Amino acid sequence: MKAVEFLRVSTQEQGDDDRAGIPRQKAANALTIQKHQLTIIKTITILDVSGTSVLQTPEIKDLLILMHSGAINGVVTADWDRLIRLDNFNDFALLQHFKDTKTLVYLPDQVIDLNTQSGFLIGGFQSIISGNELTQIKKRMLEAKEAKRKNGEHPNCKITLPKGVGYNRAEKRFYYTDEIKDIKELFRLFHDEGIQNYMELQRQTNIQHRTIANLLRNELYIGYRTYTQKRGPEKYYKADGRQSDRKKIKRSPDEIIRIKVIDEPAIPEHVFNKIQDIIKTKNREYHKKRSKPGDRFLYSGFLRCGHCGDIMYTTSGGRDNRKDYYYCRSKNYTYIKKNGPSKCKSGYLQKKTVEHTITSFVADKLTEPKYLHALIKLALSESNHATDQHRLDELTNLIKKTEQKKAKILDLYGDGLFTRVELDNKVSELNDIITTAKSKITQLEQSAILKSQIINEQTIEPIIHTLTEFKFWTPDQKRTFLRSQIPEFKLSKQGLTGFTLNFCKSGSRTDKDSWPQ
Repeated sequence: MKAVEFLRVSTQEQGDDDRAGIPRQKAANALTIQKHQLTIIKTITILDVSGTSVLQTPEIKDLLILMHSGAINGVVTADWDRLIRLDNFNDFALLQHFKDTKTLVYLPDQVIDLNTQSGFLIGGFQSIISGNELTQIKKRMLEAKEAKRKNGEHPNCKITLPKGVGYNRAEKRFYYTDEIKDIKELFRLFHDEGIQNYMELQRQTNIQHRTIANLLRNELYIGYRTYTQKRGPEKYYKADGRQSDRKKIKRSPDEIIRIKVIDEPAIPEHVFNKIQDIIKTKNREYHKKRSKPGDRFLYSGFLRCGHCGDIMYTTSGGRDNRKDYYYCRSKNYTYIKKNGPSKCKSGYLQKKTVEHTITSFVADKLTEPKYLHALIKLALSESNHATDQHRLDELTNLIKKTEQKKAKILDLYGDGLFTRVELDNKVSELNDIITTAKSKITQLEQSAILKSQIINEQTIEPIIHTLTEFKFWTPDQKRTFLRSQIPEFKLSKQGLTGFTLNFCKSGSRTDKDSWPQ
């Protein structure tokens, strides 16, 4: 019988030569191989992969190829949880491959055939039990770490400490190391010398400029350990299937921890606070300068793809703006990395052409009374009204179902099936859904009120007057007007394919008297 030997440890450290993880599994597998007189054609060793994410790794894909090709009859592993730990029912797919190919699983004390009734039950139950064990282990670990944080202890490894700070585990205390002199010099240069350019600070202190901003904001240098973020629940995977770091999310106000851990701070608190004000002002001015309305892309945030309807991004290049483009979000490399190759047929649209097209359309086409009358008549049509009512019913039902789901989650939390962290995350997601739905209902109701009003020449005249002036305004005036009306324009290489525009937006007038209310 030909088989594959399967070895796995969850972390890189467990796979080191001085650890017993891999040698223990090899010893157990050797006895199994000898007992069943198996011929091992390949040994698969997976390092730094949790049992809940083995299905994402290239090693498992190689194993599946061997199974489906008939090259092997079984897989040898020291424990069932080395092969799989379920935390997602989609991962049962791995067991289905074993079942379809009639591949046996050789364990030290038994052989499991998933095509038999007993093997099917054992395989399913073992996977769920091992996954539940891991969930309980993580839950206890996270709760223990949180308790240590609240007690002023350090539950993580030393790499998570900032430069110049150490932790004595035996005495359970934080302390400053010899590198604190570099930190003091950094603060002195920033505060006393007024050197606030991070690259210049790097040249004078040899501290990486990307780290400097974080060091200047770290309250450990005034003696406080502060936790304002935590890891989110969503998993992320690297290209090789290894689990990547979970994204950091903000803690709710009741979860924030701030505790005094060092009695004699390295930096006076008043100096630290003054530096925080300087950094905030520096960041505010930087972003204000970069995002000044109308400086580069006039219609950024108001465009959608004429092919797929997704929002459009911008990309800039060249001193004379010849390489400035609008493009569909599905073409963005980050979006492609997360969602796969784009299926949208759109291409890159030159900024100059796009902005000329839209400005001309607004200033010329939307100043024709007959065209505006036709649009308003369409908006007031019975079919449009029926569509709005159907959408209103859908949103109302969504709110009702979400409220029921939230009540059920609270009941499950009361039964002890959720931790407080899991509860907060789930309730926050549901509250976001409810808030969004209520906002859309309000918009539909306001739209119904406007549609019930009589639209005549007197209401259209100021609109025409406003839009006629549009192409003569400065970029800042155009952006201000666009933000007040919140339009959307759909574009493709063929030109403008659709648009929405609130001509009767309620609210106070802006600083231009001719703008419609």
